[in-house]
Amino acid sequence: MDELRKGWGALLAATVGTMCGLLTITNYTQGFFVGPVTSEFGWSVAEFFFAFTITSCLGLITAPVVGTLALKYGIKRLGILGLIGHAIGYVLLSMNTGSLIWWYLTSAALAILAAGSLPIIWTSVLNGWFIKNRGKAIGITMAGTGMGAFLLPPIAEFLISNYGWRTAYQGIGIGALVLSLPVALLLFSENPDFLSSDEKSSSSNANWGMTRSEALRDYRFWLLGSVLFITIFVMVGLISNFQRIMEARGLARADIASIAALMGLTIVFGRLLVGVLVDRFWAPAVASVFFVLPIIAMLLMLYGAPTIALGMVIGIAIGLAAGAELDMLVYLTGRYFGPAHYPAVFGGIFAFSSIGAGIAPPLFGAGAQAWQGYELVLSGAIGLLLLSIVMFLMLGKYPNTQPPTETAQD
Repeated sequence: MDELRKGWGALLAATVGTMCGLLTITNYTQGFFVGPVTSEFGWSVAEFFFAFTITSCLGLITAPVVGTLALKYGIKRLGILGLIGHAIGYVLLSMNTGSLIWWYLTSAALAILAAGSLPIIWTSVLNGWFIKNRGKAIGITMAGTGMGAFLLPPIAEFLISNYGWRTAYQGIGIGALVLSLPVALLLFSENPDFLSSDEKSSSSNANWGMTRSEALRDYRFWLLGSVLFITIFVMVGLISNFQRIMEARGLARADIASIAALMGLTIVFGRLLVGVLVDRFWAPAVASVFFVLPIIAMLLMLYGAPTIALGMVIGIAIGLAAGAELDMLVYLTGRYFGPAHYPAVFGGIFAFSSIGAGIAPPLFGAGAQAWQGYELVLSGAIGLLLLSIVMFLMLGKYPNTQPPTETAQD
C-alpha cells in the first residue's frame, strides 16, 4: 500500500495515457471507420487496412528509437509530445479527399508523431514506483486499453453516424488530447529516489538490468519477441475484424457495438486480474491459461449459433485475454531483463509486436476474401495460439534479481 500511496499520481497518468494513446485508439476504432471510408472513396478493405499496417510496422523503427530517446531526454517529455502528435495525426487523417497515397502518408506521419504515446512510455515509470506491486500496477495501467475499448466503440459509432467519419477522426483525436494532456503534465513523473545516483550505483534489486546489447544475446529476448508477435497478430487480427466476423454471422451493427463495449469492460477486469496473478504465480503459466480463452471464443464463432447471447460470451472470452500479451511483455521484460535499461530493451521487443499488429488486419481480411469466409482464418489463428502457449512455457524461470555480475544465470 505504501507503493500505491507514493506512486498513485504516476499510475493514474500512465493509465490515462495508455487509454488515450495510439495503440488503444487505433485498435478499437478502425473497424468502425472502414465501412464509411471505403464506401466514399471506393477503396477495398485491404487498401484501407494497409494504412494500419504502415502505422504498426513503423513501430519496428519507432519503438527502439523512443526507448533510447526516453533514456536520454526523459520519459515525461516523450509522452507529452506523443499525445500532441497523436491528435495532429488524427486531424491529418480526417483531411483526406480520396487519395490513397495521402492516406498512407498520413498514417506514416501518425506512427511517427504519436510514437511517444505507446505503452513503452507509460509503463517505463512503473519500475521506479512499484516493486512488490509491479504486476498490479501494470494491470491497472494497461486496463486503460480496456476503458478505451469500452468507451471508444459507441463514441466512434455515434460520431460517424451523426457527423461523418471526418468529424469522428477529429473529435476522437482532439478529445483524447484534452483528456490526457493535463493529467500527464500534472501527475506523470519518474520516482526521484529510483533515479538518484546512490540508488543507481547500489546493488539494489530494483536497479539491476541488462543493456539492450546484452539482452540481444539472451535467447529469451528472441523467444519473448516471437511469442509476442504471434499473440498480438492473432488478437489484433481478431479484434480489428470482429465487427465483420460477427456481421458475417448475422448480427446487426448496433448489437455488435454493444458486444464490443462489453468486451471493453471485460478487458479492464482481465488486465486487473492478470496484474494480480502475475504477482503471485509464474507469469508464463498465467499467460498460457488466459490464451485458452480466445481459442474457446473462436471455436464458438466457428460452430456456435449466431445469437446475441453467444456474441456476449464470445466478447467476454476475447476481452479477458485481449491485451494480456502486452501486459506480459511489460512484466516479463522487467523480470527477465531488469528495470535499469527497461525502455531500450522493451522498445526492442515491442518492435516484434508492431509487425504482428501491422500485418494482422489486412491478412485476416485478405484471407477471408480469398477463402470466402473467416472459417480457415479462425482455424489458423487457433493453431497459432496453441503454439504461443508452448512458447510461453519455454521461457524458463526468472533470473535472480541481482546485478548481472553477481547473478547466477539460469
